[in-house]
Amino acid sequence: MYDQIERELKILVNKEQFCQILHSYDFGKPVLQTNVYFDDDQGSVRKLGALRIRTIGEQHIFTLKIRRDSITQTELEKKIPVDSIRNIQDPEILGWLKQYGIPLTVKPFAVSQTKRYVLHLPSAELCLDETAFGIHRNYLDYEIEYEYTESHDGIEKFNRILSKIGLEYTKNAPSKLARAVSYADV
Repeated sequence: MYDQIERELKILVNKEQFCQILHSYDFGKPVLQTNVYFDDDQGSVRKLGALRIRTIGEQHIFTLKIRRDSITQTELEKKIPVDSIRNIQDPEILGWLKQYGIPLTVKPFAVSQTKRYVLHLPSAELCLDETAFGIHRNYLDYEIEYEYTESHDGIEKFNRILSKIGLEYTKNAPSKLARAVSYADV
């Protein structure tokens, strides 16, 4: 089980800026992630944060994010043997769902597929995400994410990285969930 406070800074960029950062560092091979987001008809989960199952290869990871502020959230995460909420029997996950009032009847409502490049830095991870949204994955965007692994002045360090492409951090990236919802029927 993985339970932590997640702090991250994200910025949407264009393809050229994305490629410039990608080729400025040694990111290695990308990982392909498929994210399926779940909610009920009342949008109860989205009011709290997000609920998804991420698939990487044959591995499925349940994640429940509870929003704390604009860059901080509690993230409850655990590997699971299935790719459906209804088939989860893990007592810990069932306890999380109960604790936050999330019914097992939630259903998939949005999907995204991300090609993620990760660079491990001394006190953070720098992630480059090329994400396709929509039923036919025909909407594509590019995001640079700076995820804290320990407390420090992340904005200053992130801005140093972004300066290579003439940018400064400004919150312009809605969550992947919000973007997936926007393009759910595209």
